[in-house]
Amino acid sequence: MSKAEPFDAARALRWLRQLKKNNDRAWFAAHRATYDEHVRPEWEELVTALCVWAVRFDRRFAYVDPRRCLFRLARDIRFSNDKTPFKAHLSAWLSPFGKSGANAGFYIHVAPGGESRFGAGIYTPEKPVLEALRRRMAEDARPFDRILRAKTLAPFGPLRTDGLLRMPRGFPKEHPRGELIRARNYLVGRRYSDAEIVRDGAFTIFSKAIRDCAPFVRYLDEAAARFSSAAMREPSEGWEENSTSDHFGPSSSAKF
Repeated sequence: MSKAEPFDAARALRWLRQLKKNNDRAWFAAHRATYDEHVRPEWEELVTALCVWAVRFDRRFAYVDPRRCLFRLARDIRFSNDKTPFKAHLSAWLSPFGKSGANAGFYIHVAPGGESRFGAGIYTPEKPVLEALRRRMAEDARPFDRILRAKTLAPFGPLRTDGLLRMPRGFPKEHPRGELIRARNYLVGRRYSDAEIVRDGAFTIFSKAIRDCAPFVRYLDEAAARFSSAAMREPSEGWEENSTSDHFGPSSSAKF
């Protein structure tokens, strides 16, 4: 691990791989030292470094507490048929409001087996936020189109919208931008292999992804930030449901 990389991805992936195979409290207790002394503090340091990096694209990141961006390793199993106590991944939602607010932002996720990924955009926005975004798309989607056509965004596309089958109330049924108006989410993202994360480093990979996706997130945030107040549900819970493809598209439920 170089000085520029605060996170030892190889060690974290090894530990997570073992956790995935032995997902119980007894194993975790026996191997907690590695998590407490290395994996968790290095992950927190990575998130902190990425928030500092993100300041150059959004000055509000200078005031966010990076700890507010972190998702817990422990799973909430109260209403789940899956009673495994821990997630086999590390994750965080980076926005100027941390994860306490369903705002546009960046999602980072490190998991073994080629499941590491980066996402950007807005996920399950509140009704006022979604209405504002739809109105903006209906009035003039050309600025958004230009962002989507940018070469730097190409590796993270296509846009995923999880759109409604019918046009929402208040919009013409035959509106030419119906695809964007029917959207329930506005998301882009991509996966990374274990080899990529270890070879290139998590900070290098995710910082470049933040840079390339910053215009996309900024556009969405201009409409969303002043309306949003809901707590953020971990994107991986919803982004992985009913996944059938590794690509993103308006009618796709593919995962990052």
